[in-house]
Amino acid sequence: MRVLFTTLREKSHFLPLLPFIDAFQRGGHEVGVASPPDLAERVAATGATFLPFGHPGDEGMRPHWARLRGNPGGDINQIVMADIFAGVCAATALPGLLDTLATWRPALVVRETHEFASVIGAEKAGIPHVRIGITSRAAENETAGFVTESLDTHRRTVGLPPDPEGQHLRDEVSLTLFPASFESIATPPSRRLRFRTARPAAPPLPDWWGGRAEPFVYVTLGTVTGRFGEMQAHYRATLEAIGALPVRALLTIGNDLPLELLGTVPANVHVERFVPQDEVLPHAALVLNHGGSGTVQGALAAGVPQIVAPLFADQPHNAAQVASSGVGLGLPVGGAPVEQVRKAVVEVLEQPRFRTAAHKIAAEIAALPLIDESAAAAARLAAV
Repeated sequence: MRVLFTTLREKSHFLPLLPFIDAFQRGGHEVGVASPPDLAERVAATGATFLPFGHPGDEGMRPHWARLRGNPGGDINQIVMADIFAGVCAATALPGLLDTLATWRPALVVRETHEFASVIGAEKAGIPHVRIGITSRAAENETAGFVTESLDTHRRTVGLPPDPEGQHLRDEVSLTLFPASFESIATPPSRRLRFRTARPAAPPLPDWWGGRAEPFVYVTLGTVTGRFGEMQAHYRATLEAIGALPVRALLTIGNDLPLELLGTVPANVHVERFVPQDEVLPHAALVLNHGGSGTVQGALAAGVPQIVAPLFADQPHNAAQVASSGVGLGLPVGGAPVEQVRKAVVEVLEQPRFRTAAHKIAAEIAALPLIDESAAAAARLAAV
């Protein structure tokens, strides 16, 4: 079967697709990936066929990102989803994607949650489509409410009837690595197919701290936070919160944050641009993170308690769910006082109930079918 994956250009959107791309290839399927040209090298590394589509580019995105700085609170997500992802990104992607669907002719389209041109293109071409749920169901449900008007605009441009309630999007089958107990919105099992990835043994943790033996805390604010000037202060505040605690901490900062903005790094903290999280999560006593779905899901699978300090996007949903499921604590959106972060770290490390709850969810994930079965499930969908 020929399968086309579609994604936006951000690494945080593409990386959750990799386990599924690998699984489909192991299942003998021919895999292509359609995305903006920025991902050409990453796609090539998977062995999949790269099929580029358009993107507004940094200059085209600039006025849209500028709007965010003047719109506080809940408006941010609506602008990102409706105006950017389902708006200008989908509009520039759609012409090239329609050409790819007509010439490469996949039997199935598999999109990540925030790539919307494929929803329109696949329906127009009469090709089945599913999504990879790279966010939790609560975040997806909110997104569906934001994007229907933008998607109806695209539907009109290709001659499709309007769908003002977004029913076509809401009925879409999704594949996810999130367990049912972590998702607050119930979804019929036939519409939300859950899988797990194999978890190979992690290599030993490097001794970045010169023989210190305190609990290991993995700290990450994601791969893109550092590019936004108004959010860069969160890194310094995080260092202040954990620098005075009896822990060993690894802080990953992504590719965009200027190192000088960190100031003096405490002796108990080691800084890296990026590490594969599966290599460090099994060693962690706690993950202090921004609430990105990839990090949250990885910590759940590893059975590690979490503290979520959400900033934007799906992160507040994940913070709330981490707290309600008992696996950790959620902090206020947009930044908590240093002392509140410090107290939260101490509480989660000292109270065993958080680790007990984390282990329970990890066991639930371990009982799910392996991700290799996702290819067969998707093949059945394509045959319907």
